[in-house]
Amino acid sequence: MRAREPLPRVSVSPAGQWDRVQRRSKAGRVEEPNPRENCRGGSRGGGGVERGAQELHFPKYSVGLHFPEREGRDSVSQSAPRVPPGQGLSFPERPAPPGAYRTWTLWPVRYAGWQASPSQFPAGDGGAMDSPEVTFTLAYLVFAVCFVFTPTEFHSAGLTVQNLLSGWLGSEDAAFVPYHLRRTAATLLCHSLLPLGYYVGMCFAASEKQLYYPSQTPETWRAFLLLALMLPAIACTLIYYWSRDHWACHPLARTLALYALPRSGWQAVASSVNTEFRRIDKFATGVPGARVIVTDTWVMKVTTYRVHVAQQQDVRLTVTEAQQHELSPDSHLPVQLLTIRVASANPAVPAFHIRLNSTEYGELCEKLRAPIRSAANVVIHQSLGDLFLETFASLVEVNPAYSVPSSQDLEACIGCMQTQASVKLVKTCQEVAVGECQQCYCRPMWCLTCMGKWFASRQDPQRPDTWLASRVPCPTCRARFCVLDVCAVR
Repeated sequence: MRAREPLPRVSVSPAGQWDRVQRRSKAGRVEEPNPRENCRGGSRGGGGVERGAQELHFPKYSVGLHFPEREGRDSVSQSAPRVPPGQGLSFPERPAPPGAYRTWTLWPVRYAGWQASPSQFPAGDGGAMDSPEVTFTLAYLVFAVCFVFTPTEFHSAGLTVQNLLSGWLGSEDAAFVPYHLRRTAATLLCHSLLPLGYYVGMCFAASEKQLYYPSQTPETWRAFLLLALMLPAIACTLIYYWSRDHWACHPLARTLALYALPRSGWQAVASSVNTEFRRIDKFATGVPGARVIVTDTWVMKVTTYRVHVAQQQDVRLTVTEAQQHELSPDSHLPVQLLTIRVASANPAVPAFHIRLNSTEYGELCEKLRAPIRSAANVVIHQSLGDLFLETFASLVEVNPAYSVPSSQDLEACIGCMQTQASVKLVKTCQEVAVGECQQCYCRPMWCLTCMGKWFASRQDPQRPDTWLASRVPCPTCRARFCVLDVCAVR
């Protein structure tokens, strides 16, 4: 089969094309120009458009067009809209930006059909969001906020100052005070380097701004660079001041020095704090950025840049605020957060505030020696477990008492090992062989509090209305019992 030979190219000037259109309009019929005639001289299978650029002058818009050379047949509309008479088109020779072209549609629509590279034309809708500097700015902003206010995900990934510098900081359990002396200094220095890190990143993300040449950058970027350099300089100066005389000028060391004896220094008080922190009976709660630690002698709050310390025998604690939240992210249940002000009798020790869940309020009171006062408008809501324990104890007091034989000695509760066993399971709700409850033959081995906690742990948290009427197995022999079968030991 013989290949079809290309037809010769017919060149028609723009003036000649539109003279033909005007002659036809005078005859009473308006006919639109054929795009194939305009660009290929009416040849269906002719060669491609010559290299170069042309500009369409519409009544209101002027758009520069570039038609790159293509092989084969162009997709051109066969039914172009009619052009009103008197609106001519001119095609002056003018070079266009390389890489820009427009599909053929002879109709004055502004920027319709443009396909251009972003570097040649102004960015339209969404163009600014696609720029590298905007993308880097948003990503770095998210990273900086999460690095300063570390969420759980960053802690799990190890993106914290404590984890990144763990080799230099040491262990918190081994030496609490020296660890936090170094941690606060390292945290301050790392956070002060964040603006400088953003500037260095922008040197690569926006290389066209030439930010690596400060003399050629705009005034705004020079001011930002000056600020980014001043923050680490100030932080280094402050850290050097803290570290003088073996960290004696650090705020934590100066606070501990207020509790030192006349012939001893703050190191002796720090040694006492380290020893008490290593004990397992301390009270500790809160998020990493606002931890609350209570030992036998000290009340401490660990924040990002500082550690607040107060001695228990000199503090006054006051519940100043109680916030009720309908949903907790951990338990998906309502939660109440308490704000407690810790003020020392020594005016040189600054007061601070601690926040904790109301469910931990009872445990905190057990660890503290000083009483906690509440403001007049603050109502502390006990947890569901605490309310049940109070009700459980009141019902046990009404039940018949169990008399221990004289030959039997009461031992410590096997649940807490701190108090003496005080309850015995005896079936008193019904006859021995009647009902679902069973007779327990165990000797008294549990205290009232541990038995109540065991009873509550076997219940459905979503159905608290059924707790008192339910039956649970004995923690030792698995015999089922109810609240009426728990008898106090006499």
